[in-house]
Amino acid sequence: MKYIGKYGEYRVLACLLERDIEAYQAIKANQADYDLTAILESSKVVRIQVKSTELNNKSTNNSIKVGEGFEFLVAVIFNGSDNVEFYVMSRCEALCAKGTKKKLSLTHKKKDCQNGGYSVTDDITEHKNKWNKIKDA
Repeated sequence: MKYIGKYGEYRVLACLLERDIEAYQAIKANQADYDLTAILESSKVVRIQVKSTELNNKSTNNSIKVGEGFEFLVAVIFNGSDNVEFYVMSRCEALCAKGTKKKLSLTHKKKDCQNGGYSVTDDITEHKNKWNKIKDA
């Protein structure tokens, strides 16, 4: 997919709005570390970084940098045209999943995996569809 990053951002934005979370795109000129801003019912503002990838691609681990300037990371993993998975992590959870590595791995290659040999890493599977982390922040 040519515009996978932008498509992932819009999918996350739609998911937030569907859950009655007021959300907007960030202005790229001023906010390089995050993609979306959500305004919670408590009037608290949280910054959301969105990272998108395809499960079956040439990269064996689809690793991403975990930056400083956001409260939540949403990893969007596309597995075919209709199958999209969302992994919602606080910045602290993303850093813990990354551990001592330079980057956070989202997927890995497995010999016994059904999806063309790739699967989501065990470090992030527990965060699948955990949208309430953002809503309850």
